[in-house]
Amino acid sequence: MLIALAGLPAGQPHAQTQPQVTPLQIVGPARPPYIIDQDGVGTGPAVELVQHLATSVGLDPTVRILPFQRAVLALDQGDTIYPALLRTPQREKRYQWIGEVFADRAVFFTRWETEVVNVIDAARALPVIGVMRGSELQFILQSLGLDRMETNASENDNARLLQAGRIDGWFALEAVGRATWRELDFNPANLRSGEPFALLSFWIAASANLPPSTVARLRATYRAMRADGRYQRIIAPLAALTAPS
Repeated sequence: MLIALAGLPAGQPHAQTQPQVTPLQIVGPARPPYIIDQDGVGTGPAVELVQHLATSVGLDPTVRILPFQRAVLALDQGDTIYPALLRTPQREKRYQWIGEVFADRAVFFTRWETEVVNVIDAARALPVIGVMRGSELQFILQSLGLDRMETNASENDNARLLQAGRIDGWFALEAVGRATWRELDFNPANLRSGEPFALLSFWIAASANLPPSTVARLRATYRAMRADGRYQRIIAPLAALTAPS
């Protein structure tokens, strides 16, 4: 955490200087169902989880919603906590990782009349696959040799295209996809998903410059929440989305 010395008040040359501490901030982009934008302020399971941690160390628990790139930039610049960031090898050493929010399954969604995609050959048979542009999911498709894809700016776009029959499959995280489908008020019976092709883990991330003592206290509170059942209660809506009735 950065610390700056306050200047001496005018006319008080012998006044004692006081340390001025840069406050930590919590920011993240809207990513339902993990982080939900409510008039610029975050809600949702990941937000509730990080707010418990923030309160335990005396931090302001408000979570501000920012566009993805701005939120990541804030995390890089320092003094920032991010409620739900995918933990990837490329990011491993850039941040401090407080605790896992949820491990989501990367699946192929199809419409009810299309065969469920459980194996790579079934995925290759899909004429066009929708995926979010620039996401980890796009890179997974490329690594699987699946190049007949249509990249789109949001999961809302992919859901609408699948509903309209303009794409044949939609590669997305299961909780994200089902929450998006529900948010758009589409019939859940029309959406099918198969076996996962990857498991991607969302974590609470912190800037590299956070003091070790603060990080240790945040991690201790996270472990306590896992032990006393609060964590399980908070993430229950996410687990329900990956095991629909």
